[in-house]
Parts: sequence; C-alpha cells; structure tokens
Amino acid sequence: MSPACIIRLITLAAAASGRSPSTIGRWASGSGDMYHRLRRGHDITTRRAARVVQALSDRWPPGAQWPADVPRPPPRAPRDAA
Repeated sequence: MSPACIIRLITLAAAASGRSPSTIGRWASGSGDMYHRLRRGHDITTRRAARVVQALSDRWPPGAQWPADVPRPPPRAPRDAA
C-alpha cells in the first residue's frame, strides 16, 4: 500500500470521525507523527503499511465509505469480543 493511499485513508477516517489525522494515525500506527511524516514525503515499510491499513480497517468509522479503489482487509474482531 502506497503512502498516498494511507494518507487518503487516514484523511477520510479523520473527516468521518471528527478526529484529527494525527490522532487517527496514532491509533493506526502507534506513532503520532506517522501521518505528518508521510505527508512530508517519508516512506513506510511494507509490513508497517499492512499493519496500519489493517488497523484502519478494524477501526473504520461506522457509516463511512471505504474507497472502492483501495483494497480493504477484512476487519478483525475486537480482542475483548471473545
């Protein structure tokens, strides 16, 4: 997944949830500056990108539309659901 796609997903999730992109990026990656680093042109490893996209899929805002041109991994069940 490209940095541009991750930026787009974070931006959409932020708009739909009323949170800032850095907050969504922190939830998805554990790093509050990941979103801003990607916006400044930094890269992301394939493994980290996959984890971020999975985290976004897992916590995607209810009612928000996932972009049709971006493959979405199936959301995982919450850990406390067991």
